[in-house]
Amino acid sequence: MRIIGIILWLIGVIYAIGWGIKIRHTAKNEQATESIFEVHVFLLAVSVILIPIFSLSPFHLLWMFLASFLLPFLSLYFPFRLLWPVASLYCSLWYIGIRNPGRAYYLSGDYAKAIESFKETIQVKPNSAETYFYLGLAYGKLGDHQKELESYKEAVRLKPDFAEVHFNLGFLYKDLGDSQQAMESFRDALLFKPDYIKARCHIAVLYAEMGDRENALQEYELVKKLDKNSAEELYLLINTKNKNSEECVKKTEGIAK
Repeated sequence: MRIIGIILWLIGVIYAIGWGIKIRHTAKNEQATESIFEVHVFLLAVSVILIPIFSLSPFHLLWMFLASFLLPFLSLYFPFRLLWPVASLYCSLWYIGIRNPGRAYYLSGDYAKAIESFKETIQVKPNSAETYFYLGLAYGKLGDHQKELESYKEAVRLKPDFAEVHFNLGFLYKDLGDSQQAMESFRDALLFKPDYIKARCHIAVLYAEMGDRENALQEYELVKKLDKNSAEELYLLINTKNKNSEECVKKTEGIAK
């Protein structure tokens, strides 16, 4: 029984660390934090730490981990809201070294400052494909599609298997009226990320716009295996050829999690 308890505690430690890594990854790519999410990560860490400190049975983790899911929702209300500053302090340890001012400017809608910040980052880290990706996004928001295109191409040069960049290149080529290049870019995205639903959706829509309903429906069937909700939207798109209104054909504005 003791061995089972130790194994359970080790699994709990790995689980808590995994959530810490996840919140770090989310903050790195989105530059956004959620207090509820931070409280959950904090309570997971507290749970595994309390076991050895108070010589508790690791089986207590079963209810402690359940509580770590429920308490964050209660933290929206006083007095549980007092958990927010403590959780934020703990999670700040996971955020060390990941802050990206350019991404923060981008999310706030200040695209000019975002571009300046990304350029400064590139001077320090000239081989950062991610920075060129976000730089391209910022140029796109300002309507400078030539520089957007150049930024994406540089990102692909630095990281050929960067599926999100290939996807956004396809999105850009499509908006510029180059369906052939768009199709190739979406295919490249799928080459490195076979389950990339958005890329598959765009390919289907391109086929529909070219009058090739048969291939469009074949792509629809593939999407259906991955996500039925996206497939339903796609089926409507194929029939209406509405290019912009649905979720499954929006540009990728962050690195996929």
